[in-house]
Amino acid sequence: MIIDAHTHIYPDRVAHRALRNVIGNIGGHLDAFTDGTRDSLLASMDAAGVDHSLVLTVATSPGQGEGILEWIRRTAPLSDRLVFFGSVHPHAPGFRACLRGMAAAGVQGVKFHPGYQDFPADSPAAYAVYEEAAALGLVLYFHAGYDPSLPGCEHASIQRLARLVRDFAGAKIILAHGGGYGEWDRVLDLLGGKGCYFDTAFVLESMKERADARELYRQNEDFFLFGTDSPWRDQKHYVELIRTSETLTADQKEKLFSGNIRKLIRIGGNP
Repeated sequence: MIIDAHTHIYPDRVAHRALRNVIGNIGGHLDAFTDGTRDSLLASMDAAGVDHSLVLTVATSPGQGEGILEWIRRTAPLSDRLVFFGSVHPHAPGFRACLRGMAAAGVQGVKFHPGYQDFPADSPAAYAVYEEAAALGLVLYFHAGYDPSLPGCEHASIQRLARLVRDFAGAKIILAHGGGYGEWDRVLDLLGGKGCYFDTAFVLESMKERADARELYRQNEDFFLFGTDSPWRDQKHYVELIRTSETLTADQKEKLFSGNIRKLIRIGGNP
C-alpha cells in the first residue's frame, strides 16, 4: 500500500485561482502537477499507484475553520481514497468548538502553517489550540522551517518547533518537509529522536543528496512518512524515487509508504 501523507486540493470553483496565487507568491518559480481539484488528484494517484492520500487544509483567517470543516463533510464521502485533515486558526474565538466538531465528524488531525496563519508556532495562543487538539486525540501536522513564499518568516523555525515538540511530548506530531527544508543539520540536532514524525513532501530529491538529511532518516526511519506536497510535486516521480532506491530495504520502503503513517491515522471510511 502507498499512502501520500501530504497533498492539497481546493474546491473546484477556486482551484485555479488558488494555484495561481501560490505560484505568484514565489515569482512563478513553481510547477503544478495537478489542477488542484479532487478529480485531478485522484487521476494523479492512479498514474502513480498511490492508494490513499492525506489532504491537508489551512485556515488562513480566524473565520475559516468552520467553513473548511463543512467542505470536508461534503467532499470526504465522494472518495474513500482521500483522508482529510481540518485546520483552525489560533486566533479564532471558537477554536474549541471547531476542533470538537472535527473530532465528532471523524476528522483525524489538524494542519497548521504558522507562516500563512501569521502566528509563532510556540506562542501561548497556539499552545491553547494544541492542548485542545491533543486532548481530542487529533494529529498535529505542521509546516516546518523555511517557506520560499515567505522569505524571512521565522514563525515555524526549527527552534520554535523543537520547543513545542518538547512541551507536547506524547502528542501525535508530524513536521512537514523533513522537519525544515534545507536545515536538516539543525533538525537532526534539535528534533531527531524526539518522537515526532517527518514527511518527505517537496524535499525528497534534496534529502537524497544531503548527508545530514540521510543521517536524520537513518536515525529516525520509524518516524518518516512518504509525502509529495501534490500538486507541487509529481506523485509518480516521488513514488519511483522510493520504489527504485537501491539504498532502501524492502522493509524501509514499506514503512515509508504506509507502515509509519498507519500508526497515526486510520485508513478506510470517511473522512
